[in-house]
Amino acid sequence: MPRGGPGPAPRGHDRDRRDVRLVTFYEPLNARDAWFVYAERRDVPLDIATVYVFEGGSRVAGGRGAAGLERTIGERLHLFPRYRQKLHRIALNIGHPVWVDDPDFDLAHHVRHETLPEPATGAVARAAVARILTTPLDRGRPLWEMVVLHGLAGGRVMVVNRVHHAMVDGVAHRDIMTTLFDDSPEGTVVPEPATPWRPRGAPHDVVLVWRQLTSRLVGRDEEDMPGPLTGLLLWLAAWRGFLQLGRSVLMPRPRLFFNRRLGPRRTGRGLRVSLDDFRALKRLLGCTINDAVLAVVAEGLHRWLTARGERVPDRVRVFVPVSMRVPGVKDEAAGNRISGLVFDLPTGPMSMEDRLRQIHRTTGDLKRSKQALAADKLAGLASWAPPTLLVLAGRVMSTPQAGANMNVTNVPGPQQALYTGGARLLEVWPFAPLYPSMALGLAVVSYNGDVFFGLGADPGVVDDVETFAGHLRAAADSCLALVRAGAE
Repeated sequence: MPRGGPGPAPRGHDRDRRDVRLVTFYEPLNARDAWFVYAERRDVPLDIATVYVFEGGSRVAGGRGAAGLERTIGERLHLFPRYRQKLHRIALNIGHPVWVDDPDFDLAHHVRHETLPEPATGAVARAAVARILTTPLDRGRPLWEMVVLHGLAGGRVMVVNRVHHAMVDGVAHRDIMTTLFDDSPEGTVVPEPATPWRPRGAPHDVVLVWRQLTSRLVGRDEEDMPGPLTGLLLWLAAWRGFLQLGRSVLMPRPRLFFNRRLGPRRTGRGLRVSLDDFRALKRLLGCTINDAVLAVVAEGLHRWLTARGERVPDRVRVFVPVSMRVPGVKDEAAGNRISGLVFDLPTGPMSMEDRLRQIHRTTGDLKRSKQALAADKLAGLASWAPPTLLVLAGRVMSTPQAGANMNVTNVPGPQQALYTGGARLLEVWPFAPLYPSMALGLAVVSYNGDVFFGLGADPGVVDDVETFAGHLRAAADSCLALVRAGAE
């Protein structure tokens, strides 16, 4: 919960900034959010990125029509308080970092425009996106930006959106997208805030440390320990999950060439598949859409590693984030409400149908094992740990021996067309951060009847990510072949 100073600021437009700064505000990061701060390195930021492609002839950007994007963000910024707050780290990590208002917030620092040589080819656009993703976000400002790229073929406009993982998880990022964009070309009228935003001052570090220490003694609002009976039931249900999670994390992962120390450069490729194809596969084999996505990844890895002449392990370990948000319940907190499953993908030689059925059995076992619940409870307990311990944990997870081989994120998105400034959103390409010692990652999002695969990689380690994307396409075609065979 946000912490404040001596009561709310009085209403009115005639107060100067000096008076407003007498009111203090801060909001501590929880353990989940803080981990993303502790685990990153300066040259390996943990940012979530999404590339949006809008139709041509739009009013999405200033200079090509009306300044629609800036105006839309400005009108709706009060719906995202975190977007005007910056990260403040306490000296020596005595306490968790906190969010404080940015007294110098300026939207122009976060929304900017670039014009590519027209008509920009796919290679030129990808190079521009890679350059943007490589440039670190300014840690002295709120940790987000939108870069509008002009000059694409057909007059299309590309928007590169980056947000630090400490601010949002994939589901929260999706929810922000659906609030920022409209569900019709005519747009949505958003009511103005009752009072204009004015920055509040930040408490001194001594005050922050004292308040965090005392809050641990009296308990936390969201992460208090449950009552005796509820707690007993939760821990009994999660016990098997703890054992499964510990075994998965501590067992050595397969040796793969892309599990090396990362450099600062980034590259990416995308793959688009019809959501109806995955739905047909779901009906045919009784699997989930997520099972089908994982089967495509497993088959693509098998084909790619084989073509490279690499030793192909029987299993490749992936970390699959799992949202712990309650469906249909609005969560006011933008930060991270994710747990995760450590999952061994079957990558040995087998038919696509056998691979899919094996994945379906394994995901079912993992759900029953409560591994995600166990990890979520561990994350809750981490809130009681000293921040310095979480810093050490972040460094341990940065070693090449830790964790999984790669991260695979799948977030269901809106299944209706979205717009901004009258321009229709055509494509959504997600890019999850590359975690330390994982030079390859995959993010998947569904939007308006399609599934978009976003591959991110360090080109200094993975120099053929385009080839991997081709093998993923072949794997997706194998899934489609199953659907066609079942229909005959």
